[in-house]
Amino acid sequence: MKVQAVLAAAAMACMLSTDAQAASAYRMPLRASDLAPNERYSTRVHSTKNPDQVKAHDIGAQRHNSDKDWTGLRTGGADKKILSNWVVYGKPFYAMAPGTVVACWRNAPENVPGKDSRHPDYIAGNIPGGGNHLWVLQDDGAYALYAHAMPDTIPTALCPHNDKLLTDTSITKGHPKMRVDALVENGARVVTGQRLGQIGNSGSSSGPHLHVHMVKDGAPRSITFERGMTTPFPDDVASLNGPWTRLTGKTLPAARILVWAPRPIGNYTFNGVLSANYQRMVEHLFDSGMMPSLITCASNGASYNSKWVPAKGQWASFHGMSAADATAKHAYYTGQGYKRTSSFTCGTVSVAVWRK
Repeated sequence: MKVQAVLAAAAMACMLSTDAQAASAYRMPLRASDLAPNERYSTRVHSTKNPDQVKAHDIGAQRHNSDKDWTGLRTGGADKKILSNWVVYGKPFYAMAPGTVVACWRNAPENVPGKDSRHPDYIAGNIPGGGNHLWVLQDDGAYALYAHAMPDTIPTALCPHNDKLLTDTSITKGHPKMRVDALVENGARVVTGQRLGQIGNSGSSSGPHLHVHMVKDGAPRSITFERGMTTPFPDDVASLNGPWTRLTGKTLPAARILVWAPRPIGNYTFNGVLSANYQRMVEHLFDSGMMPSLITCASNGASYNSKWVPAKGQWASFHGMSAADATAKHAYYTGQGYKRTSSFTCGTVSVAVWRK
């Protein structure tokens, strides 16, 4: 079995880079913990018809079906006209940065999926383009829009507007443009990572997704993300193994991509992870800011059980090691000042963690 690892020196270089860039990067508005193991988020190059939205993102979700085949529909959900059949529908979304709600809507009815199936009241101008949405004036001076939510999923504590339709359909003269009826005085505060609502298909949306964009000083602002990984998704084809590239303070690539959002930093236990899936899980959890505290294996390394905690200090972990590999790695890392904190052998292979 091939030895795979997260090398301490290379890994820590990535972690230090991520932490240094976090001050100028945003929290991703979606979480991997809301996905099934075979699901990922997805996006593509956004339309440039609206100059404010040239750096926007429309984020959906995909389910890995087989080999390199993916679908936007849930298992057994063949009818695209039924919203609940979509993988992304109902997924929670979260605040990218702290700020104050300045405009919102929360109870507009949704569209049937399809370009020609928008709600009659949207066509009549009685529903905002963002549908059920939040405009947040962030503490950094940028306005952030979260759009197309499910009805009644944005909390009333964040949005005081409970009507289904606009009464005043006029638009503000300021920048960015907002519906007058949607404006909020003395709006609620939101904090980074706060749950804001659930993804739907309201407003101008022709299929369920989360729309996000930022505007500052009258110009569109790029959204850089502190964590998360992406892989190319041309023609909706990709391997579940990626290769996955960490964002570490960069924007999402301007292409059709899959997005592996980070998990919230915390304590996690994963049991029975197949060897073929284990390495990509290690890379994902590392990107999410965690480290292994205990790893065991079974059936000669066919599967792994592991416990993960928030990352602290430098660490390295290898799995699928032969006895000779394990001895050599232990000698190398103890020579570098590391201490082996977890070690387990099953049959002819071993897995271990070193820390300092």
